Amino acid sequence: MNDHRLLLVLLVTLVAALLAGCPKKEAETSGEQEPVEEVPKSRFSGHTKAFVGTLTSKPALVWTVEDSGVAVVYDKLFFEEEGSFRAEVTVRFMGADSEHFTCTESGTWDLDADAAESKTVGMINFHMTETDCAGREAPKDWRARTTLNGDRVDFEHR
Repeated sequence: MNDHRLLLVLLVTLVAALLAGCPKKEAETSGEQEPVEEVPKSRFSGHTKAFVGTLTSKPALVWTVEDSGVAVVYDKLFFEEEGSFRAEVTVRFMGADSEHFTCTESGTWDLDADAAESKTVGMINFHMTETDCAGREAPKDWRARTTLNGDRVDFEHR
């Protein structure tokens, strides 16, 4: 029986020695932690937040605006919540040849009174600050009553 106790004491001592020799994992300090990416809070609330959330979730497709005898077609119009927009544009000259070319425009947008009329309707003010479209000059401002219809975004130039 003494041999078993001696063996047990040696085993316990060996385990204690091994554990004492293992480096302890120290708690990470705040400087070593992975940075936590903060999700920006929306500056909108209520039905305006819902309107802007839908508007910024996917591009608006194919909106045509007439400008001095030229059809400016916003093939894809992307809105960002912070108030910027960018557009893939096709400019179509009226006439027999119906010549057209692609270009881009960008700028800022805001809502009248910083609020939508409902979850699906809002008056957007566009402030185009950059264009590489021939015949178009920046800056240029315009307004559009914007209606969200399922997957479509409809604009009525005002």
